[in-house]
Amino acid sequence: MTYNYNPSFSGTSYSAYDIENLVKYATGVALTNKDDLGVKDVVTGAGGNLLMQGVSWARKNRGNYKGAMTSTIAAAQATRDIYTTAGKGMAGMQAVANASQASQLLSAIPSADKLAGMSRNTQSLYEQARIAAETLGQTGSKHVANTANQLLTQANAAAAKDAAASATGIWGKTKNVLGINKASSAISNAAAKSPIASKCLNQFKAQGGTAMLVMEGATEAVTTVIPTFKKLGAKAGMKQVGKSAVKVGASVGGWVAGAAVGTKVGAAIGSIIPGAGTAIGAVAGAVIGSLCSLIGGSLGSRLAKKGAEKVVGKDELVKAQEKEAKELAEQAKNNKQVLNQVAVAAAERLNAEGYNSEDAQIAYNSLAAVAGGQRNPFAA
Repeated sequence: MTYNYNPSFSGTSYSAYDIENLVKYATGVALTNKDDLGVKDVVTGAGGNLLMQGVSWARKNRGNYKGAMTSTIAAAQATRDIYTTAGKGMAGMQAVANASQASQLLSAIPSADKLAGMSRNTQSLYEQARIAAETLGQTGSKHVANTANQLLTQANAAAAKDAAASATGIWGKTKNVLGINKASSAISNAAAKSPIASKCLNQFKAQGGTAMLVMEGATEAVTTVIPTFKKLGAKAGMKQVGKSAVKVGASVGGWVAGAAVGTKVGAAIGSIIPGAGTAIGAVAGAVIGSLCSLIGGSLGSRLAKKGAEKVVGKDELVKAQEKEAKELAEQAKNNKQVLNQVAVAAAERLNAEGYNSEDAQIAYNSLAAVAGGQRNPFAA
């Protein structure tokens, strides 16, 4: 559908509300400020990430698909055995959740060749963490879970200290210069003093929190922080740095928390898939497990970020756009030539982007009123 705008300002009644709507729509300011997260949005996003995981798996196991599938089937069967042994129902699901947590801790322990280059003290801490993680998988004890997390945190701190003492290569020396190894050691040592802090830190690393901070932080800088400095100056730019830091931190933290819950739920659901010990059952269980993790992460990230936005307020660029729109609306109310320019810009955006969004339909309503009372096809 194409909107043929033919202004006729005589004999038509339109309000300041219509003018404000058109100005906002024409200048790119949101009319509804709605950012609801629907089921379709979450599943679509999670499905895309799941596809990327599948491509990554295919590349990683190129030339050894049969062996990789055999391992996947064996892991699925082991999970199924845990579920049935502990008793079908909630007891079985809890046992699988414990095993999932233990597996996550075990996967964070460095390989034998990397351990060989560490000090005896660090190797001992990792070995203690490994034993505690294996015990957790067998018992599901909360005390053992806390112990395993604390030991792993202490081991990571010791490893960071070792890395700083024997840094080689450009990257190793760069991490020393930037204080990355020192900071990692200090954070891990501090976290190890608290069962909750150590668990949070391990979950953060296991769910890719560090990489997400870098990627999301870089995206926020390019799309929001740098443009704010360029358009509004240093004062507004520094305000935006603080706001963006809070939003990025909340978004990543929400992802980690949501993904951690989703991983356990997904593992539990995957354990009761019919034919878990077969290729089809194993793949189905793996897909469900990954999908639950991705959905949990997506929900957690969005909800946490929205909460942070309510605390820190609108972005500086958005505030500036809204101020400019308000000033332009005042001009359009008193100058029909300005109003005509705004209406043409709104019509062009409608034609370019379509009429499906709520903002577009509100803008069409107001454009119809301003243009001469043309009927709104979306009205009931």
